[in-house]
Amino acid sequence: MRIHLLWFRRDLRLSDNECVALAAANNALVLPCFIIDPWFYTWADVSATRVKFLFESLEDLDANLRKRGSQLYLLEGDSVAALQQLTRQLLQQGYNPKLFFNRDVQVEYGIKRDRSIIDFYRKLNLDCHLGLNNFLQVDADNRDTWFKEYYTYQRQSIHPTPELIYTPQLKLDIPQLSFTELKHKYSQFWQVENEYFCGGETEAIATLNSFLECRFHGYHWKVSRPWLTQQGATSHLSPHLAFGTISTRSVYQRTKVRAAKLADSKAEFALKTFRDRLRWRDSFSQRLYHHPEIAYQNRYPEFDEWYHPAPLIPEKQEVFAAWQEGETGFPLVDASMRQLKTMGWMNFRMRAMCATFLTINCGVSWHHGARHYMNYLIDGDLAIDNWQWQMQSGVTNPLSDTFRIYNPNKNLQEKDSDLKFIYYWIPELRGYNLAEILNGVHLNDGLYPAPILNWSQTRGVNGKAVSDLRQKVKERLLAEQGVEYEQAVAAKTTVDKYWQVKDRQYQEYKHQHSESDEL
Repeated sequence: MRIHLLWFRRDLRLSDNECVALAAANNALVLPCFIIDPWFYTWADVSATRVKFLFESLEDLDANLRKRGSQLYLLEGDSVAALQQLTRQLLQQGYNPKLFFNRDVQVEYGIKRDRSIIDFYRKLNLDCHLGLNNFLQVDADNRDTWFKEYYTYQRQSIHPTPELIYTPQLKLDIPQLSFTELKHKYSQFWQVENEYFCGGETEAIATLNSFLECRFHGYHWKVSRPWLTQQGATSHLSPHLAFGTISTRSVYQRTKVRAAKLADSKAEFALKTFRDRLRWRDSFSQRLYHHPEIAYQNRYPEFDEWYHPAPLIPEKQEVFAAWQEGETGFPLVDASMRQLKTMGWMNFRMRAMCATFLTINCGVSWHHGARHYMNYLIDGDLAIDNWQWQMQSGVTNPLSDTFRIYNPNKNLQEKDSDLKFIYYWIPELRGYNLAEILNGVHLNDGLYPAPILNWSQTRGVNGKAVSDLRQKVKERLLAEQGVEYEQAVAAKTTVDKYWQVKDRQYQEYKHQHSESDEL
């Protein structure tokens, strides 16, 4: 008798899930399962809040399956061994299993695990369907066609959600857990406070609904304001997208429908900006799938002596610890780092600013900062996190003559001038106004630390060192490609002119729709 073995991973939803739709079609028997693999919750780069979000998502998935006459089998142990054991037992009981699962592009461990499972099924002459959780160019990493294929995928009809899923009652001699046992055995994760983000497809849909109802207004400029984003000015869907409790295609299409009903150009622009961020997110998954080494290695070897994961010397460890704890003496950096430890989240601008501060100003390798982020981020995504750390530390895009180094005090003036974000996370500074903080008056009471470094000086010294390395990479790349320097400069000038026009158009738009009109 045929049975479809449905293996969930980072696709913890029933809606727009290729493998769920195919496995449940034609009233087939379906065995949905998830494997509690010790590798995940003992992984060095995982956060307790992310594990709790996972467990909440599994509990919600089980509830949604039970509404359709099914349930989620929670297996425990090494994923490859557990699936091999489950498959053999199904064969012994007279079933002919076909395995359905979606690609996992996050870590090299997952890719190797999936290959082992596919090889196992092939040796037994069993069928296996490997699906897509979200868009991915599997065969080649072709940037020339990626955009076109990406939007073709996003506009396709979503996979239907089964009304009924037929799951037989099976007796399996394999390590399993009930949700009661899961909560008891892994109580250290369930007890983690996580009031800001709750897991599960039900919560993901509710979060998207509230965003499209009203929270999206002003997204295009609020996205960089830490206090406004904390209050919900951004979608807050990032952990749901990371665990697949909702698909990017569902979000994209719902957003398009909402935009079509609007008669407000600023609101339409806000949703367009949001859809661009979805595409931006998926492009990182594409890069990591074809280049898994970038999660831990410098994109260019010229940086290996400057940025490396070796243990920090005492002097560097001291500044790294101050950065981790939000005790650097730079209020916006410290507020952001304290937010990270409490919420497991920061908006993108603050993540980038804190990254450049650590790598450029403090001179600490991005490897250490990236691991700290992954140890706390509830939406931790290696594809985005580690590549962005390389980008903010100046490693990537060496053909550009410049790279951004965020000024924390300038950003404080521009992004939190009313100090709501600062006052919330650094209560020691309440009672001081912006000018007093920028002028250091607040240091007189001794409640808040003095700056651990001279920002301008470290920017100049370390920034130049990174710039010199970028120049070496640039010269090598041009030489390898047989491109004369003058030709490269001419080509870059053409690109610069294009972006100057785009930037001018955007500045004109901002002027016509000034932020003061939206506050």
